[in-house]
Amino acid sequence: MKFKTFAEQDIFGFEIKHVDQDADDMLQKPIHQFDLELMMDFLSRKRIGVHEAHSPFMNEIKWGISPGAVKLEVDTGYTFYVKKLGIDKEGAPRWVTKKMLQLNRQGHGGLEDIVAQEIHEQLDKISQGAIDGPQEGYSPDELQSLVIHLERKIKRVMKDVFLPCGIKKLHEYAYIISLDVRGQGVEAPDQRRIEQNQTAVTYDPGQGTIRIFNYNIESPTGGPHQWGLMENDLDLYFFPSQSRDEIAECLMVHFKYY
Repeated sequence: MKFKTFAEQDIFGFEIKHVDQDADDMLQKPIHQFDLELMMDFLSRKRIGVHEAHSPFMNEIKWGISPGAVKLEVDTGYTFYVKKLGIDKEGAPRWVTKKMLQLNRQGHGGLEDIVAQEIHEQLDKISQGAIDGPQEGYSPDELQSLVIHLERKIKRVMKDVFLPCGIKKLHEYAYIISLDVRGQGVEAPDQRRIEQNQTAVTYDPGQGTIRIFNYNIESPTGGPHQWGLMENDLDLYFFPSQSRDEIAECLMVHFKYY
């Protein structure tokens, strides 16, 4: 059995298959918690090209230190971020996101080595691709086109609780895509109410980078609507040389499994 069998990866290229329970007794047993540390240990033993793995943190592994290097970051929600190193206009190193993968959160303990192998294949494929970078003459019209494309993709996968409420242009290189929450809002885990979700899309002409970050506007429960900005749920960088679909697919993973 492969990673694609139990990971919900229809957005980013993995094919969903339904396993015959009679053919796979392991999936009939009680689900065990996925061991992220064990999976990262399996992955850290693998090379990418000539590079050995370097793991500065438990949830991060890097292969290489020069442009073209790749790394994997994993958050507590089992979201996998595959990133590649490039150089911005200022000559500074910049990790840009190439792919996001969401592991099925139901568990699947015992399959950590299979997940590691499938993730390694993704990393290896991305490492062999072109190195992205700034694009000379990236125009406000191109950014606007990207934002419109992103909003359309978000609307395809967002939860029913959200209601699109348009795009706001702050200036020629900054936009906000807003989603209202139906009804009286959704209660967040910290006893606050989510009033609105916003995605900011900006372009820095000096660095030549696109930044996309997502956050909630929340208010206290049990009282009046006193809106306040929360910390970012997502904060990613991209280069204009990346395709619109590659950028959009990352954002779609975030909203599909929000």
